[in-house]
Amino acid sequence: MKRPVLLALAAVAAMLALTSCAGSGDSSTPTPTPTSSADDIQGGTQPTSKVPLAAFPDSEELASWCPLDVEAVHLHQLTATVSSAAICSTELGEDGFTTTTVSSVSGGLDQLLAAYAVPNAPVDPTVICTLQLEDPLLVWLTYPGERSYPVYAPVGPCGFPTDEAKAAYTALELTPVVSFTQTDSGVTTTDIGLGAPGDPAKETT
Repeated sequence: MKRPVLLALAAVAAMLALTSCAGSGDSSTPTPTPTSSADDIQGGTQPTSKVPLAAFPDSEELASWCPLDVEAVHLHQLTATVSSAAICSTELGEDGFTTTTVSSVSGGLDQLLAAYAVPNAPVDPTVICTLQLEDPLLVWLTYPGERSYPVYAPVGPCGFPTDEAKAAYTALELTPVVSFTQTDSGVTTTDIGLGAPGDPAKETT
């Protein structure tokens, strides 16, 4: 009776050894790590800033033109037709007050969309970059049936807008619509070009 038992125990031990070997072989297989795709235009190097470097005046009307309650994204909807686009640029006046001007894009939009659709540069830790912020060159796009939202210029390995994006942004033809000036007493709104040609600008506080 002992011999059959010993043989059975030996067979079980052999099976366990084979199973252990198979398991150790599987565990030595490297696990694939996810890699970022070159087509992932929201990935790669990120802009040094996704908001304008100069703060906007506190105005609900300005916020309706150029909302900042949503984060700026990389352009990714070239298949849809943009119904309108706007730029909101801020300058510091000689009086020390800042003025943000809303301008509608009246020319060069197709070239800008093509330049902004280029993916961000891949992350490259070997690149040495200067410590600075650059304006993200936001453009507020509106699609049919949707609200406006900002898109930023694609960036190079240091997070700065590419030269091609800068050129397309600079080449835009703009029609000023309205400006907002932050003063000690509040925000002054000036309509530009909304009336008949030659009409004086209208200011409200």
